[in-house]
Amino acid sequence: MDRPIITLTTDFGLRDPSVGSVKGVILSIHPDVALVDLTHDLPRHAIAAASYVLKMAATYFPAGSIHLAVVDPGVGSARRPLICSAGGRWYVGPDNGVFAEVCRGDPSSECHEIADPRFCLRPPRSSPTFQGRDVFAPAAAWIARGTPPSAFGPRVTDPVGRDSSQPTGSATRYAASCQGEVIWIDRFGNLISGIAPDAGVAGMAVSVAGREVPFVTHYAEGPPDAPAALVNSDGLVEVFVNRGDAAARLGASIGEPVALIPRR
Repeated sequence: MDRPIITLTTDFGLRDPSVGSVKGVILSIHPDVALVDLTHDLPRHAIAAASYVLKMAATYFPAGSIHLAVVDPGVGSARRPLICSAGGRWYVGPDNGVFAEVCRGDPSSECHEIADPRFCLRPPRSSPTFQGRDVFAPAAAWIARGTPPSAFGPRVTDPVGRDSSQPTGSATRYAASCQGEVIWIDRFGNLISGIAPDAGVAGMAVSVAGREVPFVTHYAEGPPDAPAALVNSDGLVEVFVNRGDAAARLGASIGEPVALIPRR
């Protein structure tokens, strides 16, 4: 593409200068990129939420776009820094399950470890506590400049979250077991689960926060004073209150167990 696109997804927030520092590193290496903020308001360390954001937003960007995701409770540890290709796009970030969903959507996806120090910030400017700035931001910029992933380091054939035994915190599809958890709460207080009911929801209800919640087909169909559920535009089970706040009404947060149950 004429002007490479790099999106940013983090749990940094906007109060601190972290996001600005990451953008500064990228622009120092490739001044002519289009930087797009997907979100910096993820809950701290919420890997499943970051995986959801990438799966549902990044895939609307054109082929060749680069998606930097830094939700990294293991920063500085032995977990690997990765570049992954999936669906014709690039993903840069930690090997902690954040790319599990985008990679699962493309059986031909391929990952490489960021191991070559030539593509990272050099000491004394680098720090093991801010690899979003010092490792992932430079890697995204060098990808934008046309550097092939194989130049960064060896291929990784076992990235976290690629098999059926997902680690705690990574997103998954729960169609088989009909059990999952809240992976995202949007600004309306809607509870978005990781359940993708491929077989439909006829005759089913949702169990969440000690309540049985009935299904409806659209938001306006839900009662204004009680929670209801639907399958949202991303194909996931979502619990909401019509013109209200389901998270507040149910006292639910990210990680709250959710299950599909037969309607009584």
